[in-house]
Amino acid sequence: MSHLLSILLVALAPIVFPASEVKVGWGDMIYESAMQYEFTHIGKPNSQIDYLTGHFFAEYEYHWLPWLASGMQVDFFQMGWHDRRELQNDPQAAGHSYYNLSFLSTVRFTWFHSEWVNLYSAAFVGLTINGGTEEDAVSHRKTVLYPAFGLTMVGCQIGKNGLYGAVEWGGLTAMKDITAIDMISARILSVSIAYQFRHKKKGER
Repeated sequence: MSHLLSILLVALAPIVFPASEVKVGWGDMIYESAMQYEFTHIGKPNSQIDYLTGHFFAEYEYHWLPWLASGMQVDFFQMGWHDRRELQNDPQAAGHSYYNLSFLSTVRFTWFHSEWVNLYSAAFVGLTINGGTEEDAVSHRKTVLYPAFGLTMVGCQIGKNGLYGAVEWGGLTAMKDITAIDMISARILSVSIAYQFRHKKKGER
């Protein structure tokens, strides 16, 4: 019994030097590219896409335990386009755009750890702000709030001495119901770089 208790205490106790991690990365445009095709061929066939930024994101996480971390993430995506009919009338016509800005709380579980490689999964939930030059088809507003949630099914972090690179497979969704969907499984694949620094114990130099 005492051995079992010791094992549980070791497993649940905070790590000796809790760590903070900051990360920046970029995610794919697979979902947005599919929507772009629908947008330019069905929804707005006179549209000419100017750019898709992909998903830029930044994250801070605090490592409470060797296998548990939580934090916050900010994700940003934007698309811009022109209307060909407007360009015919005025070559300098202003373009159109929409963006998604997501604020997410995160929790991460590391289920494999070695000197160079960490494998983990994560979940996040928060809020997405959708805005731009156009009105939303349902609410008829230019700025709309959506509940947001998602998963990192598998993340692979490679590095040592506090500096890491990572690849993640997952998805980010923002929707109110089946009639009000902003994005589904966006940012399926992402790459990032991270720096982790450990907090010294009080009084330690």
